[in-house]
Amino acid sequence: MNKNLIAFLIVISLGVSGVVSAGPVARPAGFLVNGLQYEAGLASSAIAHKDVCSIAYGTADNNVGGDQQGNKHRIGGAPTAYCPLADGSFWVLDTLNQKAKHFAADGSLISSFAFPESSSEKFIYMEDMAMALAGDLYLYNAAQGIVSRVNEKGISQVQIEGLPDSREIGVDSKGNLLVANPVMQSLLRFNPAGELIERYDGQTFLSTVVDANDKPLGVKFNDVEAELFRADNASPTVTVSLAKFPLQLAKESKAHYVSAQLIGSDAKKNVYLQLIACDKKGVIHQYRVIRLSSEGKILGQADLLAIAFLYPRRKAITPDGKVFGFRSDKKSWFPITFALP
Repeated sequence: MNKNLIAFLIVISLGVSGVVSAGPVARPAGFLVNGLQYEAGLASSAIAHKDVCSIAYGTADNNVGGDQQGNKHRIGGAPTAYCPLADGSFWVLDTLNQKAKHFAADGSLISSFAFPESSSEKFIYMEDMAMALAGDLYLYNAAQGIVSRVNEKGISQVQIEGLPDSREIGVDSKGNLLVANPVMQSLLRFNPAGELIERYDGQTFLSTVVDANDKPLGVKFNDVEAELFRADNASPTVTVSLAKFPLQLAKESKAHYVSAQLIGSDAKKNVYLQLIACDKKGVIHQYRVIRLSSEGKILGQADLLAIAFLYPRRKAITPDGKVFGFRSDKKSWFPITFALP
């Protein structure tokens, strides 16, 4: 993992406040918002989230697990992943309570099921999830390196083994499973029956986000530029550059990119790129999400007043193009959205 990104993740996870010296008096390097330090101009212009609903922490089916339960398994509390759906409902991986749960937009429980093979003696570390076709779900067991395709009742249909330390899973329009595995230096595609149908080798930057033609997309970046790529062929892998995104900040800010990540796609097959730039003190100068066409054309963008949360949790995209994440307090878990222009 990039050293700059590691430093940034430490900052956002702990909510560390950066300071700089001006003469004998130490002044804040930024404005503290949601536990993160923002450059003053960005703090005043970035968009805030909107709460979707509130779900109380606890062990009941209509709750989700929280920090008070998370110490034993050291997963940081709160669901580890979530999938927003077109009707406003969403699935969550309530890993602490060992269940997948489907909630309505108002936070009421629609359904739930226990993880396959989970028991009081066996804790299953489900890290990621993705929606398959016909209401099925793909669940990723990180500890054992297994992806299971299950139906809405949690009954296992297919298991794919041999995928330890995978970064993320996703699906294409045909319901095929994509698995990004940095250890193998590959992006793998499996059909719904669990058969390997494509392997993009030597490409650790490729994501599970695909374009309108189900071609995998990826992003590379350095301190001053990010670049979007598409993989046109597998075995051997052939990629083409689609667009570049230079960092457009004043040099005196001394900011640089610390993260460039594709975070999902919407129902119109637009894709969403997140670009984060910080200075050496950890002050955020850019926290931008860009809506792009499959060809890399910018369709909309905004900087976010983001909420810090721990890996493996990451943002998702709703079918209507909102950025989906969460915030929490000591009592409840709040799914949230950001609306891009």
